[in-house]
Amino acid sequence: MPSKTGYLQRYLTIIQKVRKNKYISMNELINAVQNEIAFYNDDRIGVSESTIRRDLREIRNDLFLDIKYSKAENGYYIPDDEEMSDIEMVLEPLNLLGALYMNKKLPEFLFTEKRKPKGMEHLPMLIMAIKNSWVTEYEYLKYDNSLQHTRRVEPYALKEFRGRWYLLAMEIGGRPEERGCIKTWGLDRIQNLFVTRKTFWKNPDYDLEKEFAGSFGIFSDRDKEAEEVILSFSPMGGKYNESFPLHESQETLIDNEHEFRIRLRVKLTHDFISELLSQSEMMKVIAPIHLKNRLIDIHREAIKTLESVED
Repeated sequence: MPSKTGYLQRYLTIIQKVRKNKYISMNELINAVQNEIAFYNDDRIGVSESTIRRDLREIRNDLFLDIKYSKAENGYYIPDDEEMSDIEMVLEPLNLLGALYMNKKLPEFLFTEKRKPKGMEHLPMLIMAIKNSWVTEYEYLKYDNSLQHTRRVEPYALKEFRGRWYLLAMEIGGRPEERGCIKTWGLDRIQNLFVTRKTFWKNPDYDLEKEFAGSFGIFSDRDKEAEEVILSFSPMGGKYNESFPLHESQETLIDNEHEFRIRLRVKLTHDFISELLSQSEMMKVIAPIHLKNRLIDIHREAIKTLESVED
């Protein structure tokens, strides 16, 4: 059975070839997809005219990308006013991931992270479920590796954080206090995913961007308010945070040979605290004071724990 990653790779190839080559013919499209598959060395995925026609139909219907056919030019094209869709912006980085994970020759000269993110195979089905407002079912793996009962959810969005992907969804029939609230589900812990194709009503007033405004990490922490945070880094630490900002609200206050100081407006979530702890060697907290004291307390407890370990 072809892998879901393989199907996704084929969809991406079709979209890219049609965007790059206006009025590309069916034969040219078949050859392009076949060459791409040969490069990835995945022989399980067959390519024929009927396969490509089905892919074009699914891209048009499920991914909402309008690929048209011109009889006059005898080829396929994407209208000039059809900008890159949200789906493509999500799938583009997965194109590289597909190359890295499917091609067995790349590791000989390209050093990649040995820990592979799990759950990536769920992305294509979840993207279609979200776009079509389809109820989705799965079993969720506990941290002790035991499976819970089947969860039925209304999927709203996907979120990426530190190389892992998470589903943002409302659970159907969950705990009363959580009904109507978005919950976060790690794709790596999802088992036996099934998209029912039964539609649900998506609340148009539910603003996920507003829900996660000021948040850092995978949880919205709606009970917290964003606070002004001012951090000072060594010049070396500053270079890192300048090239890879901590948060979208990051603003540079000082940048010289002695100090790199930034201001953020962010919720003090567990994920944010963990990120600061990972950089504490080159960082000072200027404000707020209670954040500084919290980091000090965490370090003190860590020292006690280390000192209590017997040789």
